[in-house]
Amino acid sequence: MSIFDVAREAGVALSTVSNALSGKDNVRESTRLRVQAAADRLGYRVSVVARSLRMQRTFTLGVLLADVANPSSPDFLRGIEDIADQEQCSLLVCNTDGQLDKQLAQMRVLLDRQVDGLVMLSQHCQQEEVRELLAGDTPYVLLQRRSTEHEDTYVGANNEEGIDAAVRHLVAFGHQRIGLIRGPADSSTADERYQAYLHALQRYQLAPAPDYVVQGDYHVRGGYQAAKRFFAMSPRPSAILAANDMSAIGVMNAAHEAGLKIPDDFSLIGLDDIEMASFSPINLTTIALQRREMGAAATTMLMKMIRQKSKPSPKKKIFPMKLIVRGSTGPVKTP
Repeated sequence: MSIFDVAREAGVALSTVSNALSGKDNVRESTRLRVQAAADRLGYRVSVVARSLRMQRTFTLGVLLADVANPSSPDFLRGIEDIADQEQCSLLVCNTDGQLDKQLAQMRVLLDRQVDGLVMLSQHCQQEEVRELLAGDTPYVLLQRRSTEHEDTYVGANNEEGIDAAVRHLVAFGHQRIGLIRGPADSSTADERYQAYLHALQRYQLAPAPDYVVQGDYHVRGGYQAAKRFFAMSPRPSAILAANDMSAIGVMNAAHEAGLKIPDDFSLIGLDDIEMASFSPINLTTIALQRREMGAAATTMLMKMIRQKSKPSPKKKIFPMKLIVRGSTGPVKTP
């Protein structure tokens, strides 16, 4: 079956069939439905190859994820997919494990496959080798990690707002010794949250203590190891801000081993608001990140760049953050 058969079956012109099946908005909805019904009856499918040749696009988007196993990644990916589906694009998803060499290899594969654009979630973006690949004609959007040296189209979150809400919540409970588990050392987002933490301490007249800042890596194991260091301190923090919810779960594991109860012995706040954070055994107070909406926004910006067929001036979209209060925070324990 060909497009000619669909046009004859639906009683419309060839151009109408083409516009209707490609999702263009110059076709009335009633006509689009009639064309689609005719195509379904005849078993007609649009030739992706022909469409790609005609429009000089592959209708594929490359997506680079830092950690596909992180429970926050699927929500970002679902937002990306929401827009890709609307745009009739397929996704090529690559996991880089946060490793520069692996990221470079995956970027080369995606560019060699001539993807229409790249969404880069928490990827390295400052190294010379990365910038050389980004300097080509393929548009890209950075998500959740940006360069401090280059201007790029970027989607992120208001980390200052989120961390301030968390510290304010803890201060209201009487906490003055607030520890921080940082994210990866090379992450701009982790740096923003660290700076927001320092600003919040100053704002609420709390003295910063360098020992109360421990390096983490967004993984359960990293949170566990950071918690062990906190628990060995005297005095130890009465509250801990974790780099993300997975780090906070690592803290919970360490607390269970040490015989410490949350929030009786110390309060704990995560970040992301992954689904399991709300489960009764975890019940984690956390800073919510609008992951699906952020993924959709990044892809919407990317599609606009693809349609323009030129590199526009970089744009930024910053999403608000919200503290979700659950059972892992409470009043400071008095001696």
